[in-house]
Amino acid sequence: MPRRVLFTHNDLDALVAALLTRVAMPDCDVYFCTYDNFPELVAKRAADYGVIWVADLSMRDGSPELEALRAAEADEVRWFDHHASSDDQAWMTTCEIDRSGQRCAADVVADWLVSAGYEIPAPWQTLRDYAHDQDLWIRALPEAAAFDDILGGMPIQTVFDLLEVDPLRVYQPTPEMAEAARRTAEERELSLALAERTATVIELPDGRRIKSVCAWGSTSEVGDAVGDPDTLVALLDLRGVGRGQIRFSLRTQSKEINAARVAEQMGGGGHPQAAGATVQLELLHALTEAIGAQVRAALEAAEEEV
Repeated sequence: MPRRVLFTHNDLDALVAALLTRVAMPDCDVYFCTYDNFPELVAKRAADYGVIWVADLSMRDGSPELEALRAAEADEVRWFDHHASSDDQAWMTTCEIDRSGQRCAADVVADWLVSAGYEIPAPWQTLRDYAHDQDLWIRALPEAAAFDDILGGMPIQTVFDLLEVDPLRVYQPTPEMAEAARRTAEERELSLALAERTATVIELPDGRRIKSVCAWGSTSEVGDAVGDPDTLVALLDLRGVGRGQIRFSLRTQSKEINAARVAEQMGGGGHPQAAGATVQLELLHALTEAIGAQVRAALEAAEEEV
């Protein structure tokens, strides 16, 4: 039997997609990716596998990761996604992309499994409900938000391994999981305070506005808190800078602003209400230039006092 693998994202939606994938492929390897390391990881690992699944990761025509998947010449390639910016791939064994905004990636995987005759265990169905609530920004289930907070404070691989051994932890988190959720909630308050202190607003002629803020994680929740139906919020998550993952997120409650299309103009993508892109180097140069100018002014002022 050929080796089998899943490449997926590193959030709640991806966690559930990974657990569901193990229903169909109990022996498959799982790689949780960021968008920054996904292309390199696929290029390095894809050729080692005969069966490749990808879930909850957006891909565009001509992207390095799609080229690597083609070059792997695997016996089977299945892709399950829900990003509006993704491009269909007819050459794949399965290419299921839901752009309706009504299903998260875990929903797409689960629905495919049911159609293929697999039975989804009850804990995974509960997690699917959680992912649907959180990843589609419905915010109807307090339990979903609490579980999402666990992932904010624990490595996703740790949570994945724990749930595979003890699925009932979906309903009864360990003390370590509870502590991780507490830390996430505490950091979210700090992130919101940081966003409010660093907000810069650009007013548009039609009455809409762009609000740029710095954040420290919890970008969706912070974006909701500082935004409104007339605002496109751009969040620079400073946590990622320390990991070399310099990206920013776009969030909007507007039905008129399409965040995904805005992100695509900057080489990113996502959903109409939530998207992201990589911070371009010139933006970081502008930041360091501004710091340098401020230090220069301080130096000149100090020397004038001597």
